[in-house]
Amino acid sequence: MVKPQGINKKLIIPVIILSIIGAIAIFSASAILSSETYGVSYYFFLKHLAYLIGGFILMFLVIRAKSEFYKTPAFVYGFLLITFVLLLMTFTSPIINNTQRWIRFGSFSFQPSELAKLAVILYLSYFFSHKKEQLKKGIQGLLPPILVVGIITLLIIKQPDFGTAAMIIILSGIILYLGGVGLRYLLGIGTVFMIMAAIMLYFYNYALKRIVTLFDYESDPLGRGFQIIQSLIALGSGGITGVGLADSTQKLYYLPYAHTDFIFSVIGEEGGFIMTFIIVVLFLYFAIQGIKTSLKTKNLQNYLIASGITFWIVIQSLINMSVVLGIFPPKGIPLPFLSYGGSSLVVIMFAVSILIKIASGKSR
Repeated sequence: MVKPQGINKKLIIPVIILSIIGAIAIFSASAILSSETYGVSYYFFLKHLAYLIGGFILMFLVIRAKSEFYKTPAFVYGFLLITFVLLLMTFTSPIINNTQRWIRFGSFSFQPSELAKLAVILYLSYFFSHKKEQLKKGIQGLLPPILVVGIITLLIIKQPDFGTAAMIIILSGIILYLGGVGLRYLLGIGTVFMIMAAIMLYFYNYALKRIVTLFDYESDPLGRGFQIIQSLIALGSGGITGVGLADSTQKLYYLPYAHTDFIFSVIGEEGGFIMTFIIVVLFLYFAIQGIKTSLKTKNLQNYLIASGITFWIVIQSLINMSVVLGIFPPKGIPLPFLSYGGSSLVVIMFAVSILIKIASGKSR
């Protein structure tokens, strides 16, 4: 049992500020689309606000909980099992844009692959903190986590969702390394996953085309290079101070997914370099506080969980911003706290609440 000792303000403040910026940006970016689709300009904004409020309520409940329930085998394996079942359920859902990533409940939908990121972090953290003797068995001892991560990755690739699959592989590699797995084993495991990725790229030709387009997006400005070009136009139009709130031109159907994957482009156009710089600084501050939290705890499981969650949010943020800047190919990865999307927002809020609990509870 861990007695709560208040909320770690250094971690929650950047989350609150980013969430407020995100809500305002989503209203601006989605107002026209919302009005033409649903007859009101605030449909997406209110839906996002409901998810955001729900996320903060969940965060409060987790932080105030008297036990570290997220560390127990019952929760870890139960959470993992639910994730497996939900991932399998996506293949019974309707095909949307040639993908099966969502489970629908009336007007609401849920993306299980977002849950998979946290499930993998919690499972690997538990495995390497409670089964240290497995490391002495070499590759044989690593088979359980390799199989778990491999199956989850394959299920997500099958949807297909290469961006999330890549995120899970990266996070798994980080936790394996921090958990004490030797470099030669990591290189071997990494090689296997690289071969798997190459095979998948061969069978899913569209993903390979996205990578190729990244190096020559101007050759197909109305096709595969359209998103990147419109994103760069938005950022370039913003200049230093931006064109002003709600005055973005690119969100008027020039920039696809303006309120989701490319929300950073709209923020850059309306708020300029100043606003994008503020966002980067907030993520950097969050990263520093998250790393400090992981280094302060003497409990290995908490250390791995805190590290995994921190790297997850920071790496996902970097990938999203890199896509917007034309450095990475479009991957469908949302920007934490800022992009529209209930599944991503609620799961990340849950993950952050665990991180804040570790920092605030002084658990050792």
